[in-house]
Amino acid sequence: MKNGNGIPKPPAADATPAAGEKLGVAAQPGAGRAGVEEARRKLGLALSELNRRVIGREVENKLILTTVVAKENIAVIGPPGTAKSYTFDILAKLLSCSYRRYLMTRFTTDVEVIGPYDIPLFVREGVLVRKLSQLLEADIAYLDEAFKASSAVLNALLSALQERAIYDPITGQVIPVKTKVFIVTSNEVPREEELQALYDRFPVRVWVDYLHRSRGDETYKLALEARWLLDSNVQPVANWSDVETLNAFSRALLQSVFPALEKKSFIDIYADNVLSLIASLRAQGVIVSDRTIIEKLPKLVAARCAMDGVNVEVLYNAVIDILPHLGRDAEESKRIEKAMLEQMGEVKRLHDKLEEARTKYFSGALNEAKKLLEDLLTEDVEKFRNRPFIAKRASAILAEARALYEKIERHLSMIESEREGV
Repeated sequence: MKNGNGIPKPPAADATPAAGEKLGVAAQPGAGRAGVEEARRKLGLALSELNRRVIGREVENKLILTTVVAKENIAVIGPPGTAKSYTFDILAKLLSCSYRRYLMTRFTTDVEVIGPYDIPLFVREGVLVRKLSQLLEADIAYLDEAFKASSAVLNALLSALQERAIYDPITGQVIPVKTKVFIVTSNEVPREEELQALYDRFPVRVWVDYLHRSRGDETYKLALEARWLLDSNVQPVANWSDVETLNAFSRALLQSVFPALEKKSFIDIYADNVLSLIASLRAQGVIVSDRTIIEKLPKLVAARCAMDGVNVEVLYNAVIDILPHLGRDAEESKRIEKAMLEQMGEVKRLHDKLEEARTKYFSGALNEAKKLLEDLLTEDVEKFRNRPFIAKRASAILAEARALYEKIERHLSMIESEREGV
């Protein structure tokens, strides 16, 4: 079926549950269906507002929020002046959560990060107790340039990052850490051997760069408008209890069974579609660790399902979107993404055509981009029906192409109106 412009409309979702229908979770865990839907709505608003204020980072912003819902640690790596700190400052305000930020240097001490000893108590009662710092009591703790800290500070942080506890060697205390999510930003990936243990505690890696390298001058205008024309007083649209609701729901999903899919469990679906992909990546020399496969990726995929809805399409696309960001550096991330696209065969061709159209669009060649998208939108995804993993990605690519096509048409219409008004 075609619209008035002769461009095929995107295909409707298949009637089968496996193609996009909700999977009929037997019992809605945690806050119940209404509570989950409300939390999902509010975090959706938070993401939309974050995208309005941090321009050109839509993919990165969604990954960051997914990581927060999963209560995982995240590293954001890129050159100075790429809105790393700004992004998290805005997000914390939107979520109305307790948030502490600390800039670390090689002179930072463990007392500054973990907290001081209670000297008055020691003088009065002879009991030496460490008081936990506000940094380790916040919902989100932001360790700015943590890789520059001393080995003493880094060693003290390792258990906090992994186990959410501090083992004080002086007092013998085991101090529970209340922080749910740790963030680190850095200008580059740490290469020193002594930093690898700390780096491993941040399994999700987001790579950012200057906007002009991939987005075009138009994005700068949008960024200027966001910075100077939007109200600088950011209003919260959600709170930490919404994060907790979706986190609880995502954890329950990991143990759920779906009647609509022959009573398959979430783990069955995950294993069916991920393990063969991982094996293919390893065969190409791209190593994905067991910890990533078994512990980290399932949590993140479940968190994305909690945010976007429980259906197979979301699960499939979450794997593709998230897995490259579990690579150790930007180069490995690109290798993972390239290997996945090659694994998907013809879908790579669709992906490449969409990326070519995007490049044309951002360079200002709107009519060339439009022609590429017209060709792309004639593709028939029905030929992928017997390969669900690939079919879902192909559908997602066509949906992105449709959105970009409509954006270009609006842009061209505005240009034509301006010409007629001259």
